[in-house]
Amino acid sequence: MMKLIGYSYGGICYLLGIASLVGFILFANNFMGLLGMVQYNIDSRASMGIQAAVAINLLLIGLFGIQHSVMARPAFKQLLTRLVPTHLERSTYVLGTALVIGMIIHFWQGISPMLWRVEDPLWRQVITVIYFLGWTITLLATFMLNHFHLFGLQQSFRPSSPDAGSKEFKTPMFYRFVRHPIQTGVVIGMLATPDMSVGRALLAVGLFVYIGVGLYFEERDLVTEFGDTYRDYRKRVPPLFPAMGSRSK
Repeated sequence: MMKLIGYSYGGICYLLGIASLVGFILFANNFMGLLGMVQYNIDSRASMGIQAAVAINLLLIGLFGIQHSVMARPAFKQLLTRLVPTHLERSTYVLGTALVIGMIIHFWQGISPMLWRVEDPLWRQVITVIYFLGWTITLLATFMLNHFHLFGLQQSFRPSSPDAGSKEFKTPMFYRFVRHPIQTGVVIGMLATPDMSVGRALLAVGLFVYIGVGLYFEERDLVTEFGDTYRDYRKRVPPLFPAMGSRSK
């Protein structure tokens, strides 16, 4: 019975995590209308004054940063596993992320004016393709490591060996050129838009700050886990974008 509960919990958290990611991708570039929910586009009109809208948006960004970084730290994981089984810790992290992203989509306040708007239809299509390319890079990068482990599904279905295949240091494909291609895709996705409003720029800057802070702590944990192996990797490979004129060996 407990195994069935674990399977169900892990599966539900995984589906919610994927759904929240898809929802965010549609939300962040005004595609929620494809689901008949145009009111949840990032540039939908704010329901309050600009100062209150900025405050709400900053609160949402801060909530995402806190949840995403704090829940990933080893000290918090130790506390969390006093409440949930160890093999369901990652699923709980994914659930927390999905809930926060859902809050961002639901409560975000659109803020105008536009910082730029590309009018040419061809260039709008090109930029939109780049937008989805960025998020494709993020998704592919998760599979290059261990997608189902990152989203907690593997742990929930293998409680006896939840970290099987995840502890060795490896640098497949994208990881030979940048250390954090998941975040590379996010940066591309947040910059590539034909319509950059003040509200969208606020979200982009907030995510960039989160990425900078989050990667600082993540790299510290990776050095602790892999030692000189990761230090050497960090010297050779840039964090987010390939170094021009050089290649990783």
